[in-house]
Amino acid sequence: MLKKIKAIDFFCGAGGMTKGLQLAGIDVFAGVDYDKTCKNTYQKNTHALFINKSIIDIKAKEIKQIFKEYVLKNEYTMITGCAPCQPYSSINTRKKIDDHRKTLLDEFARIIKGVKPHFVLMENVSGLTEKNEYFSKFINMLSTNNYKYEYKILNAKDYGVAQNRKRLFLIATRLKNNKLSFLKIKKTKEITLKDVIYNLEPITHETPSAIDYLHRSLRLNDINLKRIQATRHNGGTRAGWHDSLRAKSHAKKNVFKDNYGRLSWDKPSSTITTKFNQYYSGRFGHPEQDRALSLREGALIQSFPEDYMFFGTDYQIARQIGNAVPVNLSKAIGEIFINSLD
Repeated sequence: MLKKIKAIDFFCGAGGMTKGLQLAGIDVFAGVDYDKTCKNTYQKNTHALFINKSIIDIKAKEIKQIFKEYVLKNEYTMITGCAPCQPYSSINTRKKIDDHRKTLLDEFARIIKGVKPHFVLMENVSGLTEKNEYFSKFINMLSTNNYKYEYKILNAKDYGVAQNRKRLFLIATRLKNNKLSFLKIKKTKEITLKDVIYNLEPITHETPSAIDYLHRSLRLNDINLKRIQATRHNGGTRAGWHDSLRAKSHAKKNVFKDNYGRLSWDKPSSTITTKFNQYYSGRFGHPEQDRALSLREGALIQSFPEDYMFFGTDYQIARQIGNAVPVNLSKAIGEIFINSLD
């Protein structure tokens, strides 16, 4: 009988990483996040303990004590974490040199060094490289503490997610004869937007679903309603608009060309962000209906199960969904750890 892996998920949010690892067979029994608005969403869907604290305020000995209470002597321990990626993201146009979130990777390293779990999983933006001082310090910490590690950029669309979403993942173990490797990850057939949201009940920007409380879209103002009505179905952009519909900012070279665009049925979605339910914040227009994506559609594109419940305001729920690791992607990565125990 294989030993069980017991895990704690830092920066757990709504539970995308936790749920995927659980589906892979890893017992994620606790999640840590400073954002209390995630608590109900996390606990009701993962049935794991939610620790509402910032990693900055947590001592390694606290985590060691939690493992001691929940983990049997013949079981393995694992720590996973997705430190907020905005400071390292190429999409973030308002970076600050002294952004305190950059130090959260240092805090994550501090916890790992103090606890020394058998396994480590870390996720971050695809632009993170060893030239980054925080990432460089992180992998040096792993090396000096006898961890074997690999990191690789993965695209969610290759692992059962209807979305183009590239992220860096790092896997590590201190078990000497363990076979942990990205070579064991299994790709799946690419799925499209049509595969995951086509059969949902049609709604309008003013009328939500009568069946699913999350299948609701933000109301458009008059100008944005005219804009999406003027946008070609199934992948159209603002290129075909009359000049009266254009904003002054659209003439600027550094403005994202995808803004106000419609998604295509036969392709994966663009990357779901924390503002995916706002029509003007990216290519988040529904392929046919004159509205932005609904909260449920965003969750399905992130491969959350159909019955996954979210709690909070529209703003809070959109953040929970956009910040999450796609469930099917984290499941594929979790299976690497499970298969390494063979």
